[in-house]
Amino acid sequence: MHIHHRGDIKNVMNKSQIELIIRISETRSFTKAGEELHMTQPAVSRTVASIESQLGTKIIKRDKKNGIFFTEVGERVLVIFRKIFNEFHKIDELVAAEQGLEVGTVHVGADPTACSRFLPKIIRTMEEKYPRLEIKLWEGTIEQVKKWLRTECVDVGIIIPPDKEFDTIPLLKEQLVVVMHSDHPLYQKETINIHDLQEENIVMEKGGYEEQIYTLFRDHNLTPKVRFEMEYIETGLSMIQEGLGVTITTEKNSGTLPDQVVFRELKPVTYRETNLAVQDCKHMSKATDAFIQTALTLFAADDLEMN
Repeated sequence: MHIHHRGDIKNVMNKSQIELIIRISETRSFTKAGEELHMTQPAVSRTVASIESQLGTKIIKRDKKNGIFFTEVGERVLVIFRKIFNEFHKIDELVAAEQGLEVGTVHVGADPTACSRFLPKIIRTMEEKYPRLEIKLWEGTIEQVKKWLRTECVDVGIIIPPDKEFDTIPLLKEQLVVVMHSDHPLYQKETINIHDLQEENIVMEKGGYEEQIYTLFRDHNLTPKVRFEMEYIETGLSMIQEGLGVTITTEKNSGTLPDQVVFRELKPVTYRETNLAVQDCKHMSKATDAFIQTALTLFAADDLEMN
């Protein structure tokens, strides 16, 4: 890559330099990035200084309050570096494919619920089938996963709508249920209408899941009476076990229910879609495609059986 600045052609920036900047962005530490790449801290500092000299601007700064952070131009450079580094990976994959090998790295973004529900089985299956492929996990909220997709921090994300800005592949479509304590009066009903929940204390699942629930209430001219908000479904289930409210989620997302915690079908029937998302299906790597196909084989079949 040639960097043009003030009429001069600067030195070619190599793969190792680009990877270092990406590792610093991921670890937010010169020391940790150096350890991952087997570089000393002084060598890391010299390399960063060399890159900034070639670019003619600071891309990384440090202060006591924020630690290491990227400047505004640094964030834009980082997006380009990730694109370039991904192209390097594609070259490695092409060469490996000629030798009959599957190699590469897949950066996967998912919220905690999706991480625990989907990724262990996907990773185990891929390790058996593609032992030379590496999977790196990025765990955060659904909104964070979408941001990581936009900035190409991750190759593929597990998200729920709205997701029109990405290329998506349907993974699951599951019916929403109302989860409550077995002593709750609503448990006596076979199904629960959304209007039955108008005065109920709602334990709201956050992290991106709440948008669909608010929309559901709004579509029926209702406002949910939110008593608690939680990042993890396990927290919500513990609240419900103590009789502190009800929540709306999917049967599979709630996992193994604690004692005295039960669910009923919600009416009108409403589904939550879970999708695999990438920036551009046409340009994704073979490693990313292998991850997607593995996920579909493991979970899309379950979805067909349920429906």
